[in-house]
Order: sequence, then structure tokens, then C-alpha cells
Amino acid sequence: QKEFATVLRNVPTYAIWDDHDYGPNNSDGTEKGKERSLAGWKQIWANPTLGTSDTPGAFFKFSHGDVDFFMVDSRYHRSPDKVPDDDQKRMLGDAQFSWLLEGLRGSKARFKVIVSGSTLNHSKVDGWRIYTFSRHRLFDALKKHAISGVMYMSGDIHSSLVWEHHESERVGYPLVEVISSGVANSRTLSFATVDFDTTRQDPTARVRIVYGDGTIRADKIWKLSQLSPKQ
Repeated sequence: QKEFATVLRNVPTYAIWDDHDYGPNNSDGTEKGKERSLAGWKQIWANPTLGTSDTPGAFFKFSHGDVDFFMVDSRYHRSPDKVPDDDQKRMLGDAQFSWLLEGLRGSKARFKVIVSGSTLNHSKVDGWRIYTFSRHRLFDALKKHAISGVMYMSGDIHSSLVWEHHESERVGYPLVEVISSGVANSRTLSFATVDFDTTRQDPTARVRIVYGDGTIRADKIWKLSQLSPKQ
């Protein structure tokens, strides 16, 4: 669409893929031809270096001010949705999960944002909700290592929302999920914005959900002290 092309020409853009960029609906790590999908993705999006020398995928990290963004690939190494929801079922694969945890633990940024195409809780058929072990492994690691300032951004569901995850007690503080995937939905044309102010004594993250008609459907602020383990 020409409007989207105009945005890309004028706004610095980082991207992570989801199922319809990678393959068919709800596709996973068993998808044939995923290497070609990754090669095409690298040609289209001018992202930083993707994956690691040992682990292919569309994942990478970038920083903006005092915020680190971890763009994770929830397709390339993913177990099929329909396999038993046990401790063998993976969302990111072990190597990518280790990369993510190492990055989060080593981050000096005030806020750390995990970005993925898959929602944490919304989808009952295609998301972290049906990957209990992977979800709890992430949450428990955040709590074990007392990693503060973590937020989660996702898409996939053709709408835009913001909420605190219902299992936040596993993290030790409210885990905020921002879903921004309604900009191509003709009913809402919605999107999310996140404004970080790290100049304050207690830095803040302000999340707004904006509809195409200009209305703001949500406007919430979290302080870093709220997104930190209790002492």
C-alpha cells in the first residue's frame, strides 16, 4: 500500500516476522523452505545482522536511548502448535532462548522490550498461551535473575490492546503486553505507541492505543519502579 510505503520511506523501521511472512497460517519450525523465507526476509528488511553464527533465524537486538529491544523469532525454531503441551514443546528453541536470556541479563538499559509476532496470552490456537513450558521458563528466568523493566510487544490478532499478563506473579512484577496489529484492519486501522521517558528519576513507559479515526482507546503509564522486583 502506498501509505505504508510512505511511512517506510520516512520513519526508521525495524521488523520481526510472523506466520504469513514466514509461511502459511500458524506455521512452525517444520516448515519446508524456511531457509528461502529467511533469505527473502533479509533482502526486504534492512535489519541488523539476524541470528547468530550457530543459530539461524530472524532474531536480533537493537537499542534506542536507554531501551533495549529484543526481536525474537517465534517461527523458525518453533514446535508445532498441536504437539503435547509438555516440557519438550518450544516456542523459540533452546539456542535462541539462551541468546535472549543472556541479552536480558547483560542489559544495562532501563527498559527491555521483547518483541514477537506471537501473543503471550490472547490466542488459544497460535501463541505462547499453548506453550506453557516455554512461557513459564521465560517468566521464571526473569524472576530468578531479578531482571527489571521488561515489557512485551506482539501482533498477529488484527487488533491493538494493552494489558498486564495474568501470570505476572511468576515474574515478580506486572508484565505489560502491548499488541499492535490492527493498522491493516479496515474496521479499526489501529496501532499502539510506546513513549519512554528515561530522564525522570523514576523512568516511565506510556502506552497508547490509537484508532484510525484519531480516537485514543487506551492511555496508560507504568513507572520503572512498578516494573521491578520488590525488594
